[in-house]
Amino acid sequence: MPRTLRFVLVAMLLALSAPSGALAAVNTIVLQSSPITIGPFGVARDVQRVDSPAVDGAVVGMSADVVDLAGNPVPNAHVMLHHVVFVKVLHPDYTCSSFTGYDGLPSPLPVERFYAEGEEHMSLALPDGYGYPNKASDVWGLVYMLMNHHAHADTVRVRYTVRYATGESLRPVTPVWLDVRNCRADPIFSVPGTGGPWSPYEQHVDFTMPESGFFVAGGAHMHGGGLQLELSDRSWGGRLFTSLPTWGGEMPTPMMHEPGPSQMTTFSTAPGLPVRRGDALRLSARYENAAPHTRVMGIMILYFSPGSVDDLASASIPPTGVPQRPPFMRLPLLRQPRGPLARNIRGTWVGDYAFGSQRVSIRRGTTFTWRFVGAVQHDVTLASGPVGFASQSLQRGSYRHRFTRPGTYRLYCSLHPTRMTQIVTVH
Repeated sequence: MPRTLRFVLVAMLLALSAPSGALAAVNTIVLQSSPITIGPFGVARDVQRVDSPAVDGAVVGMSADVVDLAGNPVPNAHVMLHHVVFVKVLHPDYTCSSFTGYDGLPSPLPVERFYAEGEEHMSLALPDGYGYPNKASDVWGLVYMLMNHHAHADTVRVRYTVRYATGESLRPVTPVWLDVRNCRADPIFSVPGTGGPWSPYEQHVDFTMPESGFFVAGGAHMHGGGLQLELSDRSWGGRLFTSLPTWGGEMPTPMMHEPGPSQMTTFSTAPGLPVRRGDALRLSARYENAAPHTRVMGIMILYFSPGSVDDLASASIPPTGVPQRPPFMRLPLLRQPRGPLARNIRGTWVGDYAFGSQRVSIRRGTTFTWRFVGAVQHDVTLASGPVGFASQSLQRGSYRHRFTRPGTYRLYCSLHPTRMTQIVTVH
């Protein structure tokens, strides 16, 4: 019997057996994605349709983890939940009208991003009296990136737990996704790492509120090297919320990417943070610039309740603690580049699963071009070196970088880190 049909039958039996007047309830619903197979030391990125609650109601809490096919939790050190994003299909997103997928093409359907979780394992807990409305007919999708730290293939599922209210009158919330590289399935940028200790590198995005109301909950996502994510209201010069990372979590081996925070601060408050129509919001992602940090992100998801706001009202949530200095991590190359040394060339190809020239020597000031010719996607990412940079994942097309600083640049494909490496020496 299909999983969705079983869920509907169970829900009907529970409703028939419930005593009169006991229709309102908050239930815990546990659902799973379809199986996801990841190759040895591989990365799986894709989108799939997933089950959603089969009755009308509202999401009041949510969390996710990775399990094996028997339902047992899989530790991050084995298969890492790098990030997952849950979307509602055919619903407009608050801050993005058109998305670009992992394939570089625009999404054919509108989707609303309503929950996400990364290495920091943020769980959603809306304050009492609020809920994210959902209908039995709504279609959910899952955007995922998982990393296999084993030398053999593994098959897992994403398990997600939904706290779901039915029969209650709750104030509806709308998810508001703020992202310094918004509207991309892989919203990355890189920190060059050319500053001194504690020197910050910042990227930001601005968004104008189309209506008044209150942010009642929120969380954030950063990568290795992160200092803080700050949400401010530039219309009145105030800081609304600052999310700080905590370091020192589990260290998966082999190290296939720079580890991210083990936790990011969140907030959940019934009074909410007031914003007015026309307010200019700014999300600022700050990273330490003392060392390169590649393929990083700056994302904050907020839950907004529309309503009238007193013109004099203003509020903020003070940060708990102070920014911690991120640990220094030097990402090793997991495969030694091979082949003859190519001198003073200006480019090479990137295919399945190799760089055309794996050992390269060039002069400072050279603009180097990587041409992508594979049947699957690859990227060019700095593991260690004088300046951080990374390309988008590409199957066709090209990527260029001008080498302005001498030194040794150890590069790899972040999707195939044990198979594709390259060293570029700049004189």
